[in-house]
Amino acid sequence: MKTACRHSIAALALLWCVHAWGAPYPTEDQLRTAIGEIAGMLKSEGFELEILDARKEGLTRPLMAAGLSLASGVCLVFYNTEPEDGLNQFFDAIDRKDLPVLLNALAVHEASHCIEQREAYVRKRFEKVLPPDFKRDNVTIQGYLSVVKSGALVTWGEALADIASVLYLKRAAPDQWVQLSNRIAAMRHDLAWKWPEHDTSAWLHKIIAADIGEAANQSLFETAFALRRRYRPDN
Repeated sequence: MKTACRHSIAALALLWCVHAWGAPYPTEDQLRTAIGEIAGMLKSEGFELEILDARKEGLTRPLMAAGLSLASGVCLVFYNTEPEDGLNQFFDAIDRKDLPVLLNALAVHEASHCIEQREAYVRKRFEKVLPPDFKRDNVTIQGYLSVVKSGALVTWGEALADIASVLYLKRAAPDQWVQLSNRIAAMRHDLAWKWPEHDTSAWLHKIIAADIGEAANQSLFETAFALRRRYRPDN
């Protein structure tokens, strides 16, 4: 009887530890809150923000996605609460107390996509948004769009967004930023079998090791543009 009780207590203790430390898949409220937290950052960049339910809009991308509305200039950020296997494991390894700042960082990732799209489609700064080995002379919006549709810029774009996330973590969570940034890098590497174009771990490991933060008198996003070029894996 005592043995059975001990086993029951041990099982309850294990259940409590999982409940106390492992973060469950983010809820709608958590995702909406995280996206809302970056509204001020976007406003300082000249953007309004709109938060949308991805599934209601017919999108299937997991967790979050974003895009610039060229008609309105609004940054549209979508959330998706449908659990995704690989991301379930990622969140299981996150301490619950670190989840809010991590979700904010992932929202900053999405905001970066809107900023890069504005640089390309509105400001036509193709020398800024194209990799160094791409021909950038006489590029048109149609030409840039054809490269985007080819899939050649997916990793390049994800690198900018993940670098922005790391810079945000260094600013917002100075004591945890290395651990959380390494979690993002590990997730990118571990899920490369599923999303190979999203594996930005080579960039992230270099930037984390270099202990790089935001440049003085420069926005977080401008710093991310510079670091993407400086720390690209083939350098």
